[in-house]
Amino acid sequence: NTDQPPQTPSGAFGDAAMLSLLAGCVCDGEEDPSQRIHKPVEPHPLAASDFEDAMELRVPKGPPPSKVQNVQTYSSSPDQPLLGVPIREGTLWHLSAQDRFESVTFSLFVNGFAFSTLDGREASVSLSPFSLIRNCRFQSGECARLKSFKVSLQEPDPCCYFAVRSTQEREAEEERSEWVLGLSHTILLIIDSLLPMAELSCDPLPGIPKTFRRLLAGYLIHRDDPDALSVVYCELQAPVGPRASLVIYENDACKSPIMEIPIFESSVCCDVVGINCSCFVVEGHHFASQSSSERKLWLRALSNLKVKLQNKAPEPTQDELLHFRSAIRENIRTLQATQESRIARDPLLRLLEKPSRAFPTRDRVQQAASNGDQDLPEAPAEDEVRQKIEQVNGPNQSKPVSL
Repeated sequence: NTDQPPQTPSGAFGDAAMLSLLAGCVCDGEEDPSQRIHKPVEPHPLAASDFEDAMELRVPKGPPPSKVQNVQTYSSSPDQPLLGVPIREGTLWHLSAQDRFESVTFSLFVNGFAFSTLDGREASVSLSPFSLIRNCRFQSGECARLKSFKVSLQEPDPCCYFAVRSTQEREAEEERSEWVLGLSHTILLIIDSLLPMAELSCDPLPGIPKTFRRLLAGYLIHRDDPDALSVVYCELQAPVGPRASLVIYENDACKSPIMEIPIFESSVCCDVVGINCSCFVVEGHHFASQSSSERKLWLRALSNLKVKLQNKAPEPTQDELLHFRSAIRENIRTLQATQESRIARDPLLRLLEKPSRAFPTRDRVQQAASNGDQDLPEAPAEDEVRQKIEQVNGPNQSKPVSL
């Protein structure tokens, strides 16, 4: 079929689970390196002191009717075909065993990456909203002289390591920075392709009483299990008694709650460490927002709620809710003013057909796979992707690729 986009095969390495893994690195910015060696990236809880001043916010009319009818669930498997042609291509070192590395040709696509060795072995990996990119360093051996970075496909594993080698340290540092920014932007592009065109809201919906305590609401991506994720509408609600709530709906019409996560003063709400990462965790549930700035807004709101619960504050009155929403709205407006235009017209992950009421269960993913009801996504226009990537990375300094 000539209408299908070019795809990159999995190649001789098989799927991402067969990629070589390497332990013994230390991720940059850690105070105690000994605590990170041989360990995966883990989320760090946020304290109230990590946030700025208290955030509060107001209410007008509700949003227009939702265009999303049911929960959309996508495959997050790393063996999905890569779409389009490479955005960027160059030479990196693939670290395949401790203190052993080999030169590879590395190609970055709109939904993942591929690399090949000099002897013809190939591998391709599709990324997901919950993939993580981090700079790292090795403490000894030949690898210690490389500028390395880690791609974590899923928590806790698998992950794979690449590095830049140059006689000039500054030049190697700059090249690594370009690669990690390109990879992190690919993840944000995938997130952008999955989320509906809908703004954050702090306004209750007329005629929907369950939304009358709304403080912040918007679409997020929920990690259902290691192989599937869903796009859901989440609403953070003001406390009632000793608990607040994060309510999950099918869409922004808020007619069908499918889950409620209680928020207590001891609840764990934390970010996930990664370059340009937009992921965070609420009581063991992993979410991805459209940007790292939006993630900060969600975490600030959650932190402020926990502070009120810890201080045994009384339930907010209607006037106090209006005041809270007024402050949150200002933050939403500031966030929207800095957002860039969206370029991905179609989801960059494979859509899974599933029972609309099952959330989240592994059975629905297995049923979708057995039925074969899966839609193959299309890559966005190549000129739009290149322009977007160059806005983040600057001009391409590696091997040019003709589009």
